[in-house]
Amino acid sequence: MFRQGHNGRAHLGRRRLREFSVPEMLNNILKPEIKEFIEAKDFAALKAMTAGMGSHDLAELLGELDGQDMAVVFRLLPKDLAAETLGDMEIEQQEELVSLMSSERLSAILNDMAPDERTELLEELPGEMAQRLLNTLRGDQRDVALRLLAHPEDSIGRLMTPEYLAVKSDWTVQKVFDHIRNVGADKETLNVIYVVAAEWKLLGTLSLEQIVLAEPGELVADVMDPNPPALQADDDQESAVEIIKKYDVVALPVVDSRHILLGIVTVDDVLDVVEEEDTEDFQKMAGMAPLEYSYFGTSFVAMVGKRLPWLIMLLLAQMLTTLALTRFQVGFERAGIDTLHLFVALVIFMPLINSPAGNTGSQMAGLMIRGLAVLEIGLVDWRRVLVRELGRGLAMGLILAAMGYGAAMVFGPLLGGGQTVADNLRQIALSVAVAITAAVTLANLVGAMLPFCFKKFGLDPAVTSGPFIASTMDVLGIVIYFSTASALLTAMN
Repeated sequence: MFRQGHNGRAHLGRRRLREFSVPEMLNNILKPEIKEFIEAKDFAALKAMTAGMGSHDLAELLGELDGQDMAVVFRLLPKDLAAETLGDMEIEQQEELVSLMSSERLSAILNDMAPDERTELLEELPGEMAQRLLNTLRGDQRDVALRLLAHPEDSIGRLMTPEYLAVKSDWTVQKVFDHIRNVGADKETLNVIYVVAAEWKLLGTLSLEQIVLAEPGELVADVMDPNPPALQADDDQESAVEIIKKYDVVALPVVDSRHILLGIVTVDDVLDVVEEEDTEDFQKMAGMAPLEYSYFGTSFVAMVGKRLPWLIMLLLAQMLTTLALTRFQVGFERAGIDTLHLFVALVIFMPLINSPAGNTGSQMAGLMIRGLAVLEIGLVDWRRVLVRELGRGLAMGLILAAMGYGAAMVFGPLLGGGQTVADNLRQIALSVAVAITAAVTLANLVGAMLPFCFKKFGLDPAVTSGPFIASTMDVLGIVIYFSTASALLTAMN
């Protein structure tokens, strides 16, 4: 979807709508006027109000209205503008509009929508509603929609559009110009033109610059770029991100196993994929399942359902920390150590171990997740990363351990606990230092290696960040800390 909209700008996806929208303050001014016009049935004034607005601005304005008012304004839009506006709206607003519109109006709008936008709408709507929309399409448009929907979910085939401009290699540049004038207005983009042979086999591409600078009598075969990078229809959508970034192009052809041109994917659709993937990654890194709708479009029950399972799992993980503390307390009692005062002293210094360990692991996981995502780091690099981060983790651990030892020696006498704590203060401080060194080094390695493991087994590395790493290191840090303290204090007593 890279066509020019009514506002004269390239038509970008609805996920980036607010970057190009009417200011919110202006929407707040227009809303009361729209209400007045609707109540007065002054539809001419409503038409005049929306006449100069582009599809992005209209989509945002309609999103501020309640269902019935939104439907009234939408029905007044010209068919082509309505199609673009519907494609730019959030999915929950699309659902509401579709439910309020007649089949005749839906048919007119959907048949005029860009195929890739229409596919995105159909795949996100509930099954029954999507089937209703399919039934309203003309025969040729229904065939296009079904063909695109037949590709696997999250595949390139769901992202592509068949509305591209194709020419033959034996055409002259002048003939290409004539062809553009005849059919170019209905195509997705004119920035790239595709050169095909018999049976639509892809031979090369032409840019507008190449056509403009070429002589009218030159042949396309002499001007085109042969063997352009191409995508397979069943490839994952993220592969388009990698190839567009690598070759710095605005559109990519989509071909089948015989190199027959099926459609194209434009850069704005790929940017939508990038934003969607980044949003999912951020939500996973925060310790929750990805949202299917926007924040305000997600119901109370759905939001709780997305967050609660992870919180329960993290709580269960923290129960291991409680279990570990209980076991060490019992061990101290059996060793004849003054449990109460020493145990309280040790617990007070626990944040000095858990906090740097969790932060170190989260830092490292974030670096690895991003490196793997942008292909700066590959799965084959795991050994190099392991060796590097072992040394770095140890260096950071020793520096933090020295600070932790000093803090324990300074604040230890302020804890109370009488002679028992005073006699064992060096052992407590040494336990803190050893635990920090070991926990930070281990956390650095865990944060570095877990994303590799998840990636290797086809899982999303983003899950390894944030709360997951922090909870893991809480348990390991406590075990290391109290194991060290138990050994030192038992030896001294």
